[in-house]
Amino acid sequence: MASTFAGLSITRRGLNAAQVGMTVTTNNMSNIDTDGYSRQVVSQTSVGPAAVYSSSLVGNGVEVTSVDRVNSFRLNQKYWQTNSAASKLEAQSTYLEQIEEVFGSTDSSKISTVLDDFEAQLETLADDPTDESVRATVLSYAETFCETLNYAAESLSSLREDLNNEVYTAVQNINSYTSQIAALNSQITTASASGASTNELEDQRDLLVDKLSSLVGIDVTAADDGSYTITVDGVTLVKGDKANQLECYTVTDTDSDAYGMYGIRWATSGKEFDSGDSGALGGYLQLRDGNTADNKGIVYYMNQLDEFARTFAQAFNEGVTSGSTTYSGHADGYGIDSAETTSTRFFTYNGLSSDDFVNSGSDLEDAYSNLTAANISVSKDIQEDTDKIAASSTAGEESNSDVLDNIIDICSTVAISGNSTTTELYNVIVATVAGDSASAQTAYASRSATATYINDSRTSVSGVSSDEETVNLSIYQQAYAASASMVSAWSELYDVTINMVDD
Repeated sequence: MASTFAGLSITRRGLNAAQVGMTVTTNNMSNIDTDGYSRQVVSQTSVGPAAVYSSSLVGNGVEVTSVDRVNSFRLNQKYWQTNSAASKLEAQSTYLEQIEEVFGSTDSSKISTVLDDFEAQLETLADDPTDESVRATVLSYAETFCETLNYAAESLSSLREDLNNEVYTAVQNINSYTSQIAALNSQITTASASGASTNELEDQRDLLVDKLSSLVGIDVTAADDGSYTITVDGVTLVKGDKANQLECYTVTDTDSDAYGMYGIRWATSGKEFDSGDSGALGGYLQLRDGNTADNKGIVYYMNQLDEFARTFAQAFNEGVTSGSTTYSGHADGYGIDSAETTSTRFFTYNGLSSDDFVNSGSDLEDAYSNLTAANISVSKDIQEDTDKIAASSTAGEESNSDVLDNIIDICSTVAISGNSTTTELYNVIVATVAGDSASAQTAYASRSATATYINDSRTSVSGVSSDEETVNLSIYQQAYAASASMVSAWSELYDVTINMVDD
């Protein structure tokens, strides 16, 4: 038969179970807005008779076996993978928008605008090549054109430096997150071995893994002892209480697209770190160093801008042949100075004179290879004497504007590269950047939506619902009240029984 005091023992267990339930529910409610918190539930089981030889047909009540966190590791893994991919696209779309701002649109870009203004002043000068005030205005607009290209190149360089700093910060954050995850791994395995709860520790760890996944593509596996092993492209980043740290260094290889920028390597082995194809870090590196049509980054766009500046300057200075027609360049014409100067280059770089520019390379092509959007300038000759602006095809004919007319055509209607005019050549760059930016934004929107959906699925499993917890609290309160009533009933029963014995 059951123990004499079995009723009180069972009631005590019921009170304890209800109290634990109310405590867990209260804890859930208080953490409803805590980032990364997973709701907890009480696991309880019925307690059988005290011994197998007992003749009691009644069990011994209820026992709380554990308080478990509700969390789906499978959904976590899916989220971490998708979050890495979305974060890379977010980094790319953010910086591509800024690159797009530098180049402008095909309808209105600063470079196209100042080029049109420069051309308009050349047309005004063609009406009267001897007008000194117009010559001064032509110089001013030419300098503005060069300065606009200089500023665009400077802006791209600044964005690249920003990306380089992003790389450094990302590496520092990765090291911080992995160190904290390794420390939590250690705490979790120790606590788990001693039978203590690890719920809050696991929440903290998963939140750190969320942040880590936004920086680099990771694979996460859970060990039997509760610890995580995290790898990047097959190389272990975290295992147990150990974290494999990264370090940044300055790339000194002049043949590398990352020359002068931060490289990343494993701190212990010194081997190069491969960030993989996802994570914000991968996006930063690709945009910072990308230099091919299949891997476009700032270096690629800078090279395109340099090529535009170089091609335009060479066509303007040397002339071009388009189809069967040859158009004279500035070096073919004559100014109105007393020396009737010819062979003067209008555009050079770093303010070089025409002669110094020509002599800066082994040949003319080599000299132009030194000219970039960052250093293009009006030659020192023109800056010091606007009478050297060439207009005439014949020495001494000051009103002759044949060469200037050819130069104006070069600025507007003549193909200077393949079948592209100056405007079309620049618009190709603008359209490329705009297309890449739009593509990145579309891809990010799609992948971000997927990540949000998976995260919402995680939240539906592990998130705290105020309605659900309110119902749970009511259930546990009623259970507690019922058990408390049973305490009173059994106490009264025992009092009667004891009094009967005493009598």
